[in-house]
Amino acid sequence: MRMRQILDPAGELVGPIPDLDDGQLVEMLRLLLTTRMADEKLLNLQRQGRMPAYYQVSGQEAHAGAALALRETDWLFTAYRELGMWLARGMSPMAALGMWMGVPDDDDLWDVNRYRVTKLNATIGTHLPHAVGFGYAERLQGRDTVAMVVFGDGATSESDFHAAMNFAGVWNTPTVFLCQNNQVAQSTTIDKQTAAATLAVKAEGYGFTGELVDGMDPLALYQSAREAVERAAAGGGPTLIEMLTYRFAPHSTYDGTPVYRTTDEEARWRERDPITRMRTLLVNKGLWEAEQEDAMRARVSADLEAFVEELESRPAVDRDYSPRQLFARTPASLAEQLHCEQQDTGEAATVLGPEEVWAVEPDPSPTGETRRLDMTEALKLTLHSAFERDPALVALGEDVAVEGGVFRITEGMLERFGAQRVIDTPLCETGIMGTAVGMAMAGLRPVAEIEFAGFMYPAFDQLIGHVARIRWRYRGRLTAPVVARLPVGTNLDNLEFHTDSPESFLAHAPGLVVVYPSNPYDAKGLMESALCSDDPVVFLEPISLYRGLKQDVPVEPYRIGFGRARVLRDGTDVTVVSWGPPVRQALKAAEALAADGVSTEVIDLRTLYPWDRETVLGSVERSGRLVVAHEAHTTGGFGAEILAAVSEQCLYSLEAPPVRVAHMDVFWGPAQLERYSMITADRIAAGIRRALAD
Repeated sequence: MRMRQILDPAGELVGPIPDLDDGQLVEMLRLLLTTRMADEKLLNLQRQGRMPAYYQVSGQEAHAGAALALRETDWLFTAYRELGMWLARGMSPMAALGMWMGVPDDDDLWDVNRYRVTKLNATIGTHLPHAVGFGYAERLQGRDTVAMVVFGDGATSESDFHAAMNFAGVWNTPTVFLCQNNQVAQSTTIDKQTAAATLAVKAEGYGFTGELVDGMDPLALYQSAREAVERAAAGGGPTLIEMLTYRFAPHSTYDGTPVYRTTDEEARWRERDPITRMRTLLVNKGLWEAEQEDAMRARVSADLEAFVEELESRPAVDRDYSPRQLFARTPASLAEQLHCEQQDTGEAATVLGPEEVWAVEPDPSPTGETRRLDMTEALKLTLHSAFERDPALVALGEDVAVEGGVFRITEGMLERFGAQRVIDTPLCETGIMGTAVGMAMAGLRPVAEIEFAGFMYPAFDQLIGHVARIRWRYRGRLTAPVVARLPVGTNLDNLEFHTDSPESFLAHAPGLVVVYPSNPYDAKGLMESALCSDDPVVFLEPISLYRGLKQDVPVEPYRIGFGRARVLRDGTDVTVVSWGPPVRQALKAAEALAADGVSTEVIDLRTLYPWDRETVLGSVERSGRLVVAHEAHTTGGFGAEILAAVSEQCLYSLEAPPVRVAHMDVFWGPAQLERYSMITADRIAAGIRRALAD
């Protein structure tokens, strides 16, 4: 593949110059110089111990040319080595400094919606699907936006790269992929990353254009990016631009002297320095005098030094920063954790206003027409109704459109709402969840279905690393109100991964609401709340309860608030707490034991985060005994959290040790082994007897 070049290493034009006037050419050089000068100052600050690790840009400043090709309406999704691109979007060097110093309150400098530039992405390549989903959402909402996503050569080895490229090709999204190929990922050279002759050629496998560009030629990068943006905006689909460049510095300030390259190699690449090339061009055109640079360097250094001194004089960020940014409103349990830490450290307790606290609403009392529905029918009714009311809702996943989902929950939605809102995606959980993140950042409300909860592990990084963190990362300026639908649990007599019950992993992740209903009525009301939630929701749908159990369910929409349990059976001798399928088994066990005179209170948590501690603690205080039943593993299962809370809050009310009825610490069994993964009424009854025996 031939490499595009406009300005050779000697600063001579070897191709047609882009449509830039003299003032724009001078401004491009100023941008390159400012990037180099700020980069050097940031390195010095780190060496002085005034800033944590820093990732230098030196050698790659030509990327600013690509950013200059973006229009005001376009978005830039960055990783971490894009200082020149940030400045090209109008940001101050102080914004980069604030980010690298870890100052949470730098959002006024890094206003993501003003500059349309995303923040640091630490997990390599995982931001690529976000740009694809964002572009899809912008197009769906009728906005003229191109999303450019920037990454290094190492990211092309990540599964997220494949997911993003494939989804972009299939969906024909307005996406520009800019790969900064500096030929080494930390210390791993490019020959260990790919056997392909170039990275640009990879685009061909995904059905769109790939181009190799001299990555130390800012004019060539500008022209290539401009053409790619114009093509994407006109509906021509994505482009992969491989920016062949070189990193003059080590990978980071903790990398030390590179041992993976020679001094001769470095010298050869320094002869291609983008600043030298651009400066020579402008000097020859009579547009620049080198003496101007000294004043620029002094000004950039002084400005950054003054900003560092100002940052160093600021009071430390308050402990309540993270709890206040995590959810739209702070759950009571999180506020209590905050106050406990403040008490332990002698700090004044944070006072949260009523508008900041997550108010758990009482259960609704819906009226009107009811229908006898099972859970699939209740969920289907809810989705159809909500999609009719809210055009921001989109459904995506494998088989959700034409087939209507494996369990037919989305049946009929394709015909009713169209293929742009009900999307059969490629078979890639990472891509499904990753593009949902981008869609949400652009203002949609994605409902992402993973066929079985046990298939969600490839998407775990997107779910935990991004869906859960977006609000916290951007202080609410960007949010990710994604609903992740996960069919879960046993009773299919199926193969491995089809019966997993991973709710404990999900409840452990800050930023997620975790819902797990046990009946059609609750499923409908909880799904209605999920679809309008400002926070991301993981909605676990029990496979064994999809069909068979029917209830009278109101047709009109109603919402069941998150964080409120439901007492399904009153009792005085023992409290059984559960969720999902074991709830039904707990009711059977309670009924059977009633013949022996045992009065069992059965509580259905319904949501695992936030969970209703007050209802559980109040019941245990009355009964004095506790049994927790769930299909997840015993060790680290959510039942342990309930037992811990009871021990902390009402230990002296217990008349016997609590009992857990859960799955052994082995994988959920396929086929004939599945029966041993199920939590049956007999097992729960045995647990109740154990609690009563002490």
